[in-house]
Amino acid sequence: MARRRRHFGGDRLMHPASPRLVQPSSVTGGWYPWYVAGLLAMAHLVSFVDRFVLSLVMEPLKLDLGISDTELGLLQGTGFVILYVVVAVPLGRMADQVNRRNLIVIGIVLWSIATALCGLADSFGSLFLARLGVGFGEAALVPAAMSLLATYFPKEKLGRAVSLFTTGASLGKSAAMIGGGAVLALLVAQGGLTLPMVGTLQPWQGTFVFMALPGLALALIIALTLREPKRVQVADPLAKPGFGPAIAHARAHRSAYMPHVAASVAVVLLIQTIAAWSATFYVRLFDMTPSQAGLLVGSVILVAAPLGHLSGGWLTDRFARSGAPSPAAPVITIGLLGAVPTMLVFALSRDIATSVVAYGLLNFSLTLGSPASLAGVQMLTPPAMRGVVTSVFLAIVTLVGIGLGPPLVGAITDFVFANPDKLNLSLLAMVLVVASFGATMAMASRTAFGRTMRALE
Repeated sequence: MARRRRHFGGDRLMHPASPRLVQPSSVTGGWYPWYVAGLLAMAHLVSFVDRFVLSLVMEPLKLDLGISDTELGLLQGTGFVILYVVVAVPLGRMADQVNRRNLIVIGIVLWSIATALCGLADSFGSLFLARLGVGFGEAALVPAAMSLLATYFPKEKLGRAVSLFTTGASLGKSAAMIGGGAVLALLVAQGGLTLPMVGTLQPWQGTFVFMALPGLALALIIALTLREPKRVQVADPLAKPGFGPAIAHARAHRSAYMPHVAASVAVVLLIQTIAAWSATFYVRLFDMTPSQAGLLVGSVILVAAPLGHLSGGWLTDRFARSGAPSPAAPVITIGLLGAVPTMLVFALSRDIATSVVAYGLLNFSLTLGSPASLAGVQMLTPPAMRGVVTSVFLAIVTLVGIGLGPPLVGAITDFVFANPDKLNLSLLAMVLVVASFGATMAMASRTAFGRTMRALE
């Protein structure tokens, strides 16, 4: 029988379907949980390689296919998110019910094949369809990975485990830029890539094919070495995994979820939009080649972004241990407010050294809030519902953050400034507005966030 709890304000803190669950202690100790976290971080890395290699080759792709900045933004954002959002919730529900390891393996194989198909595209339409496939496959990863991490790690270590996972995303961007830039330069020197029964591909097309290969190897490693842990035991028979109970829980605690999700959308939108356009920024404003810009951007991300992720995870755990009402809110706020001055310098400086330093600090500031965003959702959600709730969360932040961010910057550049060399001003306007909004929402979430966490203890 669940204990009766007081109701605070207008927020119903105990819903009839709110679960009391027992965490198996056998999976939370030793070295293996950290191996799992590292393996899932590698999967996240590969997913972001395949997602962001497009940003490296946008200039040669634009010239070859004759498309606009708006269409480039659609390929980066909307093309990726359409199927991602559609299948995210069903896959999240599956993550609460089926073997999560196998779900991740199937997703990796699917998005790797779709990435290779991007390299066979010869028009905006065929490339858009291939990007739909990348989004479809990648939708399986995060809900299943978050469910696994929340099973393997207690609340006091979850922030660091999630920060390792989110670090994989930034390292994936770096690998896409550095590794993809090296592959692109090699293929440019060779005049393209010739494949049996396909013919000769342009260098940008061959880059997609090469960058799809590591995912297939990783899928095999995960299938052979990652153990699926036992599900947590549900003490309340009414608290069963499923979409209905999960949505009922989120609605009952909407005053905590809504501002947290809004702040998280701001974090994701800025991270993904800056990442999508940064290589093109240096190509246009500093006259670099795509390979040179990829090497520069990838090197900066390689250093700055992991520091941001790991610092964000450490800060989140520190606030959790100190009993802060919301361990996530202050971390998100610090990161978003720190992005404002660094973006001003990055966008307006014409000195390459100053620009690079500012770009590194901008990446550090934005990625600081990423682990807090994901860990916060796990803190607000009972274990049996984490797959569904995380998938809904991802659907929202992906649809808005990735689906609207990169295309909106392209549209502002095309239709407001009507000058591709004004890309820096489009990015600056985006950061100033979104960062201010996100910081406000994060701070507004604190009180209700704390009430919800206490209700689940």
